[in-house]
Amino acid sequence: MLVDIHGSDEMGNVFTLREELVCGDLRVPSGFSSDGASVPRVFWRIVFPPGDQKALRAAFLHDFIYRTHPEGWSRKQADDLFRRVLIEDGISRNSANMAYWGVRLFGVSAWKAGGK
Repeated sequence: MLVDIHGSDEMGNVFTLREELVCGDLRVPSGFSSDGASVPRVFWRIVFPPGDQKALRAAFLHDFIYRTHPEGWSRKQADDLFRRVLIEDGISRNSANMAYWGVRLFGVSAWKAGGK
């Protein structure tokens, strides 16, 4: 996955895909931008910082689903995929679980804002 770091835009995104990201049937197009995993600074030491390379694939997939609401995807499925990909890409199970519960507990407003 090739990613450009371009700084903040109007949505707070700092990373942009330079090539399509494919995970199963899910395809995130080249040019899609993300802020990385939105982990509050106070938790960076125990979870991971937003730009952690091991968390970027999960962040792009999760942000894409939250913003576009592709057919067949629920918020719970997006959050489950986020945790699974974090672990697959080398984030510890504990950190992945903390990130998962962060999006489960606090991601509802981002989910509701997506798809519009």
